[in-house]
Amino acid sequence: MDLSMALIKADILMAKQGISLFEQDGVREVKNMTAYHLQQAAEKLIKIQIYRSGVEYDNRKLYVHNLVSLMKYAQSLNICVSIPQEIDENALLISDWEAGSRYDIRFSIRIDTLKKVCNVIMDWYQEVYSRGIR
Repeated sequence: MDLSMALIKADILMAKQGISLFEQDGVREVKNMTAYHLQQAAEKLIKIQIYRSGVEYDNRKLYVHNLVSLMKYAQSLNICVSIPQEIDENALLISDWEAGSRYDIRFSIRIDTLKKVCNVIMDWYQEVYSRGIR
């Protein structure tokens, strides 16, 4: 898999833009897309650590969007994956953002929740990047 930190950064930038746009215009669907990009960034931050671990892995086990499943898979491979406590504690909720935010017209999330998760993911990105993962 050819995942890069640049792709993850793009998801973070899209989320930041979505937060700004929602605050400016109040378009609910923009807020929902922001949730999607944050989920994608979290998913990719876990996956890139698995990819760069040097441990042999099964690609099919990584074709999921569920953060809990990805964390358990990394653990089963004895890969020490950096995951912020806030992400770990909310992994199921954030996992639901992948589809719920795009397909469920009743999906709703508070902007303050998105801002908090965005800040956690930005810090997480920097921590993983500082370890030399590109």
